[in-house]
Amino acid sequence: MGRLKRYRTAWRRHRRSRGFGVHSPYAYALVTTVLSERLPYYAYEDLEALRRAIVSSAHSRWPHPRVMSLKNAKMLFRIVNHFNPSHLLQVGSHYGLSAASMMSVSSKSRLWLYEPSLDKFPVAADVLRPYLDRIACHDDIQKTIGEYLKALDPGEVPFVLVTDIADDTTERAVRDLLTTVMAGRGVVLLRNLSRCAAIGRLWQHCLAVATHGQTFTNERLALLVSNPKLPLQHFSLWF
Repeated sequence: MGRLKRYRTAWRRHRRSRGFGVHSPYAYALVTTVLSERLPYYAYEDLEALRRAIVSSAHSRWPHPRVMSLKNAKMLFRIVNHFNPSHLLQVGSHYGLSAASMMSVSSKSRLWLYEPSLDKFPVAADVLRPYLDRIACHDDIQKTIGEYLKALDPGEVPFVLVTDIADDTTERAVRDLLTTVMAGRGVVLLRNLSRCAAIGRLWQHCLAVATHGQTFTNERLALLVSNPKLPLQHFSLWF
């Protein structure tokens, strides 16, 4: 969605973000109590302090580091807190704030992280150090996905976060995974839709293959909840 169109549809998307016109009880609850929630959570202060430290450290290496916004870090925490997955898969991490936001939800959760350029983001090593006993980090996408799927308990719903796509091989592997997830049950979160063309293509692919479930997007971030019990619905919001 271009900037002009975003502004033209702002009022309608803003109303939907407050629950107006959202008739599905499931979607209404998710929109009003997760995506647009304004009440504070216990981890917000820690996330704010962590982001300040990341920005300060990253600025010493790059003049304009693209660190995840505090608003999005809080929202990611709320989304993971809502679904409360035991096992998470993340593709791309950069400075580690997204991974830390998810791992802050539960001390029992485990994360499989694919990050082939971790050496370019030394800040992430410090950020993720408190969680290293619960994180399996790889630079091979097929190995990461394979080990993650093996770790899932019988009947467990996958939770996948995609924040960066390194190359065509990664895109193909993630697309195959998302095709499988969208055919059954799972939660997929795609970040940087407008910045990463590959993630934008994955988003369009998910929309094309989805036969059930609900999607929520502000055209920069997309949340896909694949559940055969939910009718196929798409919500364009402001969050």
